[in-house]
Amino acid sequence: MGSDEKPTLDLSFLKKEMKKVEFGSGSLIIEQYTLGDSFYFIESGCVEVWKYLDESKQEVLVIGDLHAGEYFGEISLIDSAPRTVNITTKENSILYKLTREDFHRLVQTNPDMTLTVLKLLTARIRNAEQRENQVLIQKNKELRLQNETLEMMVKERTAKLTQSLKIIQEDLETAKTIQRNILPLGLKHIAHLDFASKFEPMAEVGGDIFDVIRLEKSKIRLFLADAIGHGVQAALITMAIKAEYDHIKHNAPNPSDVLYALNQIFIDRYGKKSNQFTAVIVDLKMEENLLVYSSAGHNEPYVLTNSQILPLAESGLMLGLEKDVEYHDTSLSFGLGDRLFMISDGYLEQENQEGILLGESKLLSSFLSARSLGLSLSDTVNYLMEEFHTFRGQTPMMDDVTILGIGTSFELGV
Repeated sequence: MGSDEKPTLDLSFLKKEMKKVEFGSGSLIIEQYTLGDSFYFIESGCVEVWKYLDESKQEVLVIGDLHAGEYFGEISLIDSAPRTVNITTKENSILYKLTREDFHRLVQTNPDMTLTVLKLLTARIRNAEQRENQVLIQKNKELRLQNETLEMMVKERTAKLTQSLKIIQEDLETAKTIQRNILPLGLKHIAHLDFASKFEPMAEVGGDIFDVIRLEKSKIRLFLADAIGHGVQAALITMAIKAEYDHIKHNAPNPSDVLYALNQIFIDRYGKKSNQFTAVIVDLKMEENLLVYSSAGHNEPYVLTNSQILPLAESGLMLGLEKDVEYHDTSLSFGLGDRLFMISDGYLEQENQEGILLGESKLLSSFLSARSLGLSLSDTVNYLMEEFHTFRGQTPMMDDVTILGIGTSFELGV
């Protein structure tokens, strides 16, 4: 309570009716929400008046200080309602205390003095309410200014984030274009074989990369790799994979030689941190009717003949984990009428809305259905992707999906 708000009447005449009490600095004299029964007059020292804004006690409102000659706790003389404020000493203080019981006794023995006290207390209550209202009005002004400043900061920050998001989206579109341009997505024939592909990343860019090339007149090499992770980081790794693969794919005689060289390069140049990837390489030697493949942790490709579906067993350690890893080649016949399908693990590991994995059995069933329908190689690849999306329904894609197919028709072998 400021000095300009002190009532003109002096309560010092009550001191002879009051009990002297002393408090050290930091003492809590009145506690908010507790029942009060005492009125205090400040002989010396200083107290602070403050309150919690609600019962959670998370926010505090400081109302002001009271000094010598001022008083507090007056409402408790009239009623027994809970205290509305806290009062704490800011320094060693000497107070005089009047209890409700003492006050009631005064009312009975000295009516004139009691009337004077009541007038004084009424003025005091009015002053206290005005002071608290003034503090609240000031706080509201401060809050409005803070809100206006915050709103301005939010608008500025939102504008910056929007601009940053636009730049990121433009960069992702550029990365998406670059990634798709390095993939042979438009290739339909190589040598005398049909070729088809589908590539659907779960985000704008993905971690799958593939390549098909005719090394010799009668030799075709197919490469499919899947970088660990998703999105931009995985896409950057695929760029490195493609660049390094392009340097060695013409010179390494066998698939296992390519995998060994790639592994050595990535361990030496890129280290082991987040640069791991699976890969499978298949060489088709058409004059020999032979397929030679080597795998580095990649899920198995499938060869479809007129009568059976042959999974090419996964083997070898993922690339980028350990140096000097030896990879091995496996051979099997591959002639007219046969088809090879290479699929990334995002296909098999997709879940539907019930949390069920698509899995190999569903893939094999789709292969059989495509063959029974007499679908061409390209239509079979499209059919497999349609089956994938039908299975997942509204469930988001869980990984990038790549499907490669190469071969001839089952019926004609051409």
